[in-house]
Amino acid sequence: MERFANQAAQAVEKILGRRFSANELELPPDPAFGDFGFPCFKLAKEEKKSPAAVAQELAEKIAAHLPPEITSKAVGPYVNFLVKPDVLTSSLLSDILKGENLGTYGSLPPETRGSWVLEYSSPNVAKPLNSYHLRPTALGAALDRIGRFRGFKVVSINHLGDWGKQYGMLAVAFKKYGKTLADELSMRELVDLYVQINADAKEQPEIQQQARDAFLKLEQNDPEMTALWKKCVQISLRDFDRLYARLGVSFDHIWGESFYRAQLAPLTEALRKSGLLVESEGAWVVPLTDEGGRELPPCIVQKSDGATLYATRDLAAAIYRYEHFKFDRMTYIVGGEQKLHFQQIFLVLKKMGLPWADRCEHVPFGLYKFKGAKMSTRKGIFVTLEDVLMVAKERVFELMEKRVQDAAAAAAAATSPAGATAPAPMSIETKDQIAEAVAVGAVVFHDLHTDPVKDVDFDVDRVVDFEGETGPYLQYAHTRCKAILRKATESGTSFSYVTENSSLLTHPAEMALLKTLGRLPLHLERTLSFSKASQLAHYLIEVTKLFGNFYRDCRVLGDDPKLTQARLMLVEATRRILARGLTLLGVPLPERM
Repeated sequence: MERFANQAAQAVEKILGRRFSANELELPPDPAFGDFGFPCFKLAKEEKKSPAAVAQELAEKIAAHLPPEITSKAVGPYVNFLVKPDVLTSSLLSDILKGENLGTYGSLPPETRGSWVLEYSSPNVAKPLNSYHLRPTALGAALDRIGRFRGFKVVSINHLGDWGKQYGMLAVAFKKYGKTLADELSMRELVDLYVQINADAKEQPEIQQQARDAFLKLEQNDPEMTALWKKCVQISLRDFDRLYARLGVSFDHIWGESFYRAQLAPLTEALRKSGLLVESEGAWVVPLTDEGGRELPPCIVQKSDGATLYATRDLAAAIYRYEHFKFDRMTYIVGGEQKLHFQQIFLVLKKMGLPWADRCEHVPFGLYKFKGAKMSTRKGIFVTLEDVLMVAKERVFELMEKRVQDAAAAAAAATSPAGATAPAPMSIETKDQIAEAVAVGAVVFHDLHTDPVKDVDFDVDRVVDFEGETGPYLQYAHTRCKAILRKATESGTSFSYVTENSSLLTHPAEMALLKTLGRLPLHLERTLSFSKASQLAHYLIEVTKLFGNFYRDCRVLGDDPKLTQARLMLVEATRRILARGLTLLGVPLPERM
């Protein structure tokens, strides 16, 4: 479908006389209207005509630039495009079924579309990966995979919060509570120290100044502070890596804020020499106004005690990344509460005269909530990511046991040979592997299915539901496809990809499913354009629902061998699209459920 959408877009482009991409086409709500639609509202406003009149005029002009496989017609305020059914079934099925396993449908040649730097996850050292970190990690990893699949040269960076006053707080805590570097502390124990020292600081204000003094020593390469800092980093990375492995997440570079330390002094001096840096109450700041001329809070580059800030390190990081990767796009996936921070960073980069500043973007995301409560490590109010996965896995185990018991009861109640049969028993190891895959898939999909800017409320029963619009629902659809294909093989039905039989797929449920399968590349592009994996997640739900309609209305293993072959190809095409989409999102594919 991507090929046909591009051909339709090229025809529109020739008439409009400007660049026009397939991403600007819309998908008609009713497939009977067409496969793609060009909205004429904006053009009608420019020409001071009704959208319907403009659509009627354009449809005739565009038709002259379309290949014979595509027709165009005006439908109200839209010019809709329809791919001829016989062309669609033969070429589309053939494209999806090319290659082994998942094939290559929807992919573009590697590193053919420019360089894209993606910063995501970005946890703080000496704090656990909590539920909140799932949001940037899951979204970033999904965009990372999809970007590579669609031809971008992606550079993924985990920007660790490994610098700042919190290490001064930990240094004070170590001394106050009698801890030493020789102690083999766990991540949990580090967190407990951090929570305790913050609680004590409310009653003992001098702790805050002690922490600032300790961090300043770290910036000055004090040996004792440096050794403590390295210990915290080591403990944290060990814990992070274990959880990243469970989620199937990896990075090209894991660089903390400390990585850019050597650039901070030259950066500050360059800002000062250029006249951008001014003194304010002993600190050095860059005054800022937005594009509308509204005054913004200044960007503080250096505090009055000479210490640097988060902003200083982000400026240095952006410059370093451009110098090394010459990116065409750089995306920061960071919480919405940092909106002002990134607005300041991008404005400072522009004031520095850096032409690539406009290539930087901040993708914000909402909070992760439990019964509406906001998480805070400092206050000790948090749920770790491991806690979330554990709760989900325990609930999946319960649901699996119930399904086994229900199936066994149905088999026992069956009175004929054609009745239900009890499922084959699974080993404890197999059960654990399936429960892990379903739990991880459920938690990841629940997050990605939600628009990133919205908050996520965690309700384990809703998250792991096998029937709703959830990860397990899609995982089950994939295993169902595999079961159908397996049953065909076991029954002696020969199965090969003979595309001549695809012309037999004429049932409305077959055509609706096939057309939707073909739209995978379009939804991948929209996912990248909007930086929202929810685009792909909702598409996969639509595929699963249409597959359910097809399976209900069309008997796959029937008496007509050729029709059976065609329908088995459609089942395999569905399996591939579901598997590809789920894999790109980071949802595991269990063999059984």
